[in-house]
Amino acid sequence: MKKVLLISANQEKVPYPVAPIGLLYVANALKKAKFDVSILDLCFSGNTNDDIKKTIKQREPDFIGVSLRNVDNLTFPRSVSYLPAIKKIIKTTRRYTDAPLVLGGSAFSLFPKQILSYLGCEWGIVGEGEEAFVNLLKQLNAETNNLNTINNLVWRQDSRINSNPASCLRSPFDFVLDYGLINNYLYANFAGMMNVQTKRGCRFKCSYCTYPSIEGKSYRLRSPAIIAQEVSLLQKKYAIPHVFFVDDVFTYPANHALLVCEALLSKNIKMPWSCFASPYGITKKLLMFMKKAGCTHIEFGSDALSNRVLKKLRKPFAVQDVLKASSLCKEIGIKCAHYIIFGAPGENDDTLREGFATIRKLHGDAIIAMVGIRIYPGTELENLSIHDGVISKQTDLLFPHFYLSRELPTNKLLEKVAKFARENSSCIVPGLEIRSSEKMYAVLRKHYHQGPLWGYLG
Repeated sequence: MKKVLLISANQEKVPYPVAPIGLLYVANALKKAKFDVSILDLCFSGNTNDDIKKTIKQREPDFIGVSLRNVDNLTFPRSVSYLPAIKKIIKTTRRYTDAPLVLGGSAFSLFPKQILSYLGCEWGIVGEGEEAFVNLLKQLNAETNNLNTINNLVWRQDSRINSNPASCLRSPFDFVLDYGLINNYLYANFAGMMNVQTKRGCRFKCSYCTYPSIEGKSYRLRSPAIIAQEVSLLQKKYAIPHVFFVDDVFTYPANHALLVCEALLSKNIKMPWSCFASPYGITKKLLMFMKKAGCTHIEFGSDALSNRVLKKLRKPFAVQDVLKASSLCKEIGIKCAHYIIFGAPGENDDTLREGFATIRKLHGDAIIAMVGIRIYPGTELENLSIHDGVISKQTDLLFPHFYLSRELPTNKLLEKVAKFARENSSCIVPGLEIRSSEKMYAVLRKHYHQGPLWGYLG
């Protein structure tokens, strides 16, 4: 039986470590294809060189897969690229084995040819890796040369990088996921929660977002009964204290969210949980069901508090919907945070004042404020950025570039956001390190052992 070592290269722990559940799905597919699979999760590594060396020596893998979650921290003005650190991981891995190495993950899928070139690798998988990765390993194992038949494969041939057609490979994922290949104890203690997916895909058309290109524009819904079984397993087998549903928008479609809540209730699962949500379509009935089923925290992708800016971002809701969602959460007893972007397209002095005034009206427990928007290829925001002169058609977006409204000087925008945030205790601004640092989160986690940490800042 051929051995495969999957490496999760993500080492970011702010605001909390994120478990590599995408790799767990790939591992499941490999096991079904009769490969012997192990995972090296570098998130908690104190010495990546030693951990890689030790694992390779123990496992002696025939193949290696490396998952890249993010290319950078998405944060302006303190932007940090993860690529140099990832390059070191690749070089270290190469030092101890010459096994074929394949790249994948959401970050790789956004910049496949650029990352393959930057890291000096030979193969990579774009999008969901369960099918394509297995097909590639079977061909490499059989020493056949039909690489051009594998959809979603990016591969090097001499000095040329080839890209096979990207098909809508939609891997089956409606089963109880095996979390046993990662260290659940560390995530329970340092993250205070574990991630669970209830669907893939997104039908929204936000101007900056890459979710539809990575997961698809239509929804694939997991069985609510399967989701409930998975949550129960995490609680009983791994003592996970809190679950975070990591779908881009848990609350849409609303009927599926309701069915998930019903499944949790029917199994009498007493597990607190959190989720991402949109103010779009939020109703009192839905929130009451969520509360009854164990929901304690919601993170809303509100993005802006001016209808002018919301329209530019192609959001399907208005400021009034944000206020309504926040008010309902307070009434029902669910803590809520709102992600707000300052400096987005359409932002000016008037919309900035409007946003600050609306924050004071919100009943939110936290405002997580970002300044500017990271520009990704293939998005509407990229086209707008070229049109507005923020970038050119030749700009390499592999390293961070941000859209900042030309209607406000950047230094003035930063000063106003910083002043407002410091005067309002519910505001978190990662890019300005206002109530946001690895040290601060570590201290909080020592006192509060489960759930999102922003819930304890007030």
